Amino acid sequence: MSAENNQQSGEQLLLNLQRGTPFIKVKEESRKTHERTFSVNKEATVLSYRPSKKGWKARYRIEDIKEVRVGHETDTFKARSGYPKETCFSVIVGVNNKTINLVARSADDAKIWIEGLKFAMRHSQAIDIHKQQQVWIRDYFLKADTNNDGTLDFDECFKLLKKMNMKIERSHAKHLFKEADVKKSQTASGKVVENRLDIDEFVAFYKKITNRTEIKELFKKYSGDDDYWTASEFTKFMHESQKRLDVKEEWCLNVIEKYEQKEVCRQKKILSYDGFVLFMLGPNGLVFNPYHDSVYQDMTQPLTHYFIASSHNTYLLSDQLRGPSSTEAYIKALQKGCRCVELDIWDGPDNEPVVYHGHTLTSKILFRDIIEVINKYAFVASQYPVILSLENHCSVPQQQVMANIMQTILGDQIYKEPVKADEKDPPSPEALKGKILIKGKKLKVEDEDDGDVSDEDEAADIENVEDEEVRQQLESSKKKKSKKLKLAKDLSMLVCLCKSVHFHNFKESAEKYKFYEMSSFGESKAMDLAKHSGELYNEHNKKFLSRTYPAGWRTNSSNYCPCPLWNAGCAIVALNYQTHGEEMDLYLGKFKQNGNSGYILKPVFMREEGLKFDPEKPSAEYKKKLRFKIISGQQLPKPKGSKEIIDPFVKVSIYDMNQEIDAKTEVVENNGFNPQWNHDMEFDVKVPELALVRFTVYDYDMSSKNDFIGQYTIPVASLQLGYHHVPLVSKKGVALSPASIFVHIMSSSKS
Repeated sequence: MSAENNQQSGEQLLLNLQRGTPFIKVKEESRKTHERTFSVNKEATVLSYRPSKKGWKARYRIEDIKEVRVGHETDTFKARSGYPKETCFSVIVGVNNKTINLVARSADDAKIWIEGLKFAMRHSQAIDIHKQQQVWIRDYFLKADTNNDGTLDFDECFKLLKKMNMKIERSHAKHLFKEADVKKSQTASGKVVENRLDIDEFVAFYKKITNRTEIKELFKKYSGDDDYWTASEFTKFMHESQKRLDVKEEWCLNVIEKYEQKEVCRQKKILSYDGFVLFMLGPNGLVFNPYHDSVYQDMTQPLTHYFIASSHNTYLLSDQLRGPSSTEAYIKALQKGCRCVELDIWDGPDNEPVVYHGHTLTSKILFRDIIEVINKYAFVASQYPVILSLENHCSVPQQQVMANIMQTILGDQIYKEPVKADEKDPPSPEALKGKILIKGKKLKVEDEDDGDVSDEDEAADIENVEDEEVRQQLESSKKKKSKKLKLAKDLSMLVCLCKSVHFHNFKESAEKYKFYEMSSFGESKAMDLAKHSGELYNEHNKKFLSRTYPAGWRTNSSNYCPCPLWNAGCAIVALNYQTHGEEMDLYLGKFKQNGNSGYILKPVFMREEGLKFDPEKPSAEYKKKLRFKIISGQQLPKPKGSKEIIDPFVKVSIYDMNQEIDAKTEVVENNGFNPQWNHDMEFDVKVPELALVRFTVYDYDMSSKNDFIGQYTIPVASLQLGYHHVPLVSKKGVALSPASIFVHIMSSSKS
């Protein structure tokens, strides 16, 4: 089918979606079902349903839809499989994989919606920054249009300004409203009304309200006496202000073609102020280096030369004692670029191994279901190898079932190449693309049959348990526990590059370890080694993989700070991906670089023989000075449940060599819409290649704890110099678009 016919077919699908279709909506956490009519708006940017008491919350942006699953592919449908598969599908929304489970009246209705939503998703991905801005504005319009008549009167507009955190004189707002109200408007019912804004007029009103004086001043600095930039002036801006000396005029001409909205300016190859604003909201106007959004590092070095994104107790959705286990947790982790996931496997009924947190009351899921999910999602976010960290507590018969399940489902994806006698280093991530590595215990080569290995049980490390039922379960299990485990040869044969061995000391590992052997370290042991033996730990980690995991007392699934262990060269620093917070912000921020591939090449001093590195005493040769000017904020949201306009301030934190240094702006009162700080701060960074920077916005509260508004964390090495926007994300990692802060950054070597 031609592209034109495909487009027509897609548009026909969207027309069907716009008309609306009734579905049974199956709730995730209860047995309730409701009939709801779902539809997509005319612009194919919003999915909504009715009736609903949630108002605008019963709407989802198409750009936030991650996937559409067909049939019984969610935990909800697997638990309630009475609906015909051909009528079922699930819409997965947002970074936390909110699941909307729908049952159509017919297989044809389901098919139309599955194909239509997928077309709308592709369409939303192709939207440029100008159209994206229009979507944001329309989103505000729809939230303010409380009576759904397609127009806004002044009171609705003024209430919206307060919701958007803007304090403005009523008379000034009225003046801007009248300027935007240039024609009579027509309501959704067809009635002609005056003194109301339709959506196009509201866009004009919004642009007047959101005028950026600091951007205007920056534009005027290079525009001379006129109100546009030539390609030459644009190039000068990129060289002088942004320190992008690689930029040529040809690049600037391409940018003008992409961002300039006025046809007359495009023809003259000049950039207007409006075009510049759009450019500054695009990838090159963001603080994160867009070059680092793709794989840019050398991926042909040994596996031990990389930091690897890794999850602890991946199966859990919440706490370590009674929390639910779910295959969805594996999907979320893999979609975020995680490359090492953990499975705690125990004997299950009907000869089917199960995964759960041993000795506790967490729920159980089939090992088979997890392997099915890994087969489907392992290489969606990244093509580089996935490590399955097996904590095996099964009997030999169920270990054989495990081996059979993995070989049947994963097939040739499992890396099973025997180690060659002359090999001294593991293969590279590039050589292992599309491969799954099994980490676990391995029998000695001379063992011809099943044999004994040590049983290393992380769950047995759990301590300080107050829940009496869980504590009794844990103590009972520990009494029955043997220090030896019978290992099935079939399972042992699948372990090739990640053989688990017990760590004794650095001298023994240097003399006896093979390159394919690796150890796991509990949090306290790992932190102690990193602090008191950092140089030796780094030398060890040049040759061998080290995996670290949270302490047993973290029964609420809290996390430790990963930075000290990265600074010691540990490759597999495992965190509880299900737990949001500062530690996970640092984690996801670090792995944002290198295309979110889950692999980051360590600095040269952590890879090369002969180069020593002690994180407690780093060489002065790495030092840099960073200078920040926090200029302004844009459309900062209110804390959940708050009705007051916020008093925002910004905290900038540098995580550098086992210390956090920070600085704060002053507080701007009663302005979350466009606060101006113009605050200078500077930092001496000891090792920029390992350092992270975190921008956090708070709402100041004199009488209680300051409210968190949003944050953004990236490697210092991924910062763009010059003027850029810092996009903010919520505590749960949800983008708070269009909320941002505007900053200027410079760096210099520190003598």
